[in-house]
Amino acid sequence: MDLDKETLKKILDSSFDEIFVIDGKGVVVYVNKACERHYGLKASEFIGKSSYELAAKGYWFPSITPHILREKKRVSLIQETIIGKKLLVTATPVLNDKGNVSMIVMNSRDITEIEKLRKELNELSHLARKYKNEAEEFRKRELDTSNFIVGSKQMEDVFKIAERVAAVDSNALILGESGSGKSHLAKYIHKMSKRSKGPFITLNCPSIPEQLFESELFGYSPGAFTGANRTGKPGLIELADTGTLFLDEIAEIPLNLQAKLLEVIEERQFIKVGGKETKKIDVRILAATNRDLKTLVKKGLFREDLYFRLNVLEIKIPPLRERPDDILPLVSYFVDKYNKKYGRRVRFSKKSLDILLSYSWPGNVRELSHVIERLIVIVPDEIIQPHHLSHLVQSDTSIDSSQSNRETFETEIMPLEDALKNVEKNIVVTAHKRLKSSYKVAEALEISQSKAYRLIRKYCGDTLN
Repeated sequence: MDLDKETLKKILDSSFDEIFVIDGKGVVVYVNKACERHYGLKASEFIGKSSYELAAKGYWFPSITPHILREKKRVSLIQETIIGKKLLVTATPVLNDKGNVSMIVMNSRDITEIEKLRKELNELSHLARKYKNEAEEFRKRELDTSNFIVGSKQMEDVFKIAERVAAVDSNALILGESGSGKSHLAKYIHKMSKRSKGPFITLNCPSIPEQLFESELFGYSPGAFTGANRTGKPGLIELADTGTLFLDEIAEIPLNLQAKLLEVIEERQFIKVGGKETKKIDVRILAATNRDLKTLVKKGLFREDLYFRLNVLEIKIPPLRERPDDILPLVSYFVDKYNKKYGRRVRFSKKSLDILLSYSWPGNVRELSHVIERLIVIVPDEIIQPHHLSHLVQSDTSIDSSQSNRETFETEIMPLEDALKNVEKNIVVTAHKRLKSSYKVAEALEISQSKAYRLIRKYCGDTLN
């Protein structure tokens, strides 16, 4: 028999399992009444809301949506909701005729009751091991991905180009500002290419002193120079044989070495420093830069022939400020990531999310990641409010956060050195209270462990672990 709309709704609302449907942009289009037990909200309050925003506010974690959009296949994982319910969530993508995700249908079962029943059957230990293994498998899959979250049309286009670049073996040049994800995109291209089983070797050009650059890139023969290893040393080009060599910030490579690099590209061979033997090499070169190589070529600071050899294929990653649709998905991803890393349950208020959306992000995705990690470590509250983001607020922002700025900066006037010491003390004490060890404090504050140990002794006294 044919079911009318009202009858179908009654059937779905009678389901013990939650049925949650979002469209390809992450907007909630349907949810049945089971959600009221899981999140403490009425089903009607979810309709039309962004799932990214709901995840960022802590209604559930981890978020399953980014994994579905990236993998385009069914994914299952364990979520915990804002009211403490544990759900086994299975999400299934619905693809349109172009192969893109047009809808995601999620089925969620409250396993809080299942755990209770299994306790009565004395099988809790078995279930705990199962969930632990599932969580570990999910963690491994997450670490193995390219760490790219795609929420904007611009990044969809970038990935379409990257997939075409990965399908061929030509050299490629990746353009983009610092922190935009050039190295991640290079790894993605390598993983998707026929060289994926070979090594992926990175050379960060600005980090190598000019006098060591040649030996680092090409290696050296025994006795090539004073202080050299007696057995010689392979260079990064040799280590990348059968794989991919990624030259990050290629504009910084010394001009006198560009000719030798050109020979590697054209002839597929090189000679070690202090050596005489020509070595054949099979390597693909990916390069990246945040500078205008055409201008450097005109100024004589970069070889034109090398530029054309590297720029067979070109991919440009737009800065984060030009793709605001990526910000909320990225926030959701990083909040999940750092909450798990530091054992927190921090989420963002609506006004604080507005500030993140209005900020220009000159440091791009790297800056966004660092901001969220620091907030999760330093802020003692579970909800990030606008005054926690006062350092991001620009004078020309449309967000009315002047009140929170005044509250943040209205303080007693004191000598600058004393003020800086107070700030340092507050950060160290808060981080140590939250993380409990000098190793974790050092990692979070990006300082050496010995320095973290000294600061904890200085400011935390007998609380030092």
